[in-house]
Amino acid sequence: MLLNGKVALVTGASRGIGRAIAKSLAKEGAIVAVGTRTSESYQKVVSEITSAGGQARGLLIDVTEASQVDESVEQTINKFGQIDILVNSAGIIVYDTPTWQTTIEQWDSMMAVNLRGTFLTCRAISPHMIQQGSGIIINIGSSSGRFADDIFGPYTASKWGVLGYTASLAHSLRPHGVRVNGINPGYVDSDMTRIINPAGDPEWSTVEEIAEVALFLSGRAPRDMTGQFIDVFGSQVGP
Repeated sequence: MLLNGKVALVTGASRGIGRAIAKSLAKEGAIVAVGTRTSESYQKVVSEITSAGGQARGLLIDVTEASQVDESVEQTINKFGQIDILVNSAGIIVYDTPTWQTTIEQWDSMMAVNLRGTFLTCRAISPHMIQQGSGIIINIGSSSGRFADDIFGPYTASKWGVLGYTASLAHSLRPHGVRVNGINPGYVDSDMTRIINPAGDPEWSTVEEIAEVALFLSGRAPRDMTGQFIDVFGSQVGP
């Protein structure tokens, strides 16, 4: 039980990587606040966690709304007394639009969820982690935050922003005992990437493998590891 006694808040936990991370943290003993945009979504994940013997609580979080994010953080702290781990997994993507054809709506929506959402949750939780003198923040980036692509313009821009913000926040919070790191998944076998390839690909990572990286950052990473991203996309860069 690597995380026994810890409290984690995971956004975007209704499916894919977020759901796998929430279940992985709970399996290692953490109490998990499962953040999703609908009660139906979090009820399913909470049920999966509790049925396996874990502890979880559902939270309604639209990460683009500052008041909702602030309220969710306060609710979690009031209920459990602390938040030790934050995982920012909420994210959206639009496929198959050349960057020069990006619409204002596409740009705004991806910046709102992927970048603004990450900022708002970090902003809300940082004072509490500073007060308790410890904390771990894990932001989900992307291989698109490392390599540019013709058809993922606004998504790429938002993830490059996440990488830059994570590095800056890590420097800002390091003196207070709070570590900030991230994960850059490549193609992951989830409902999001199956839009590209319905059959999947044996070289793609599984959501459970990405969750193992999050578990490492949550409980096994060296104390001085902060401001770093772990890249998980070997199949995209060749042998």
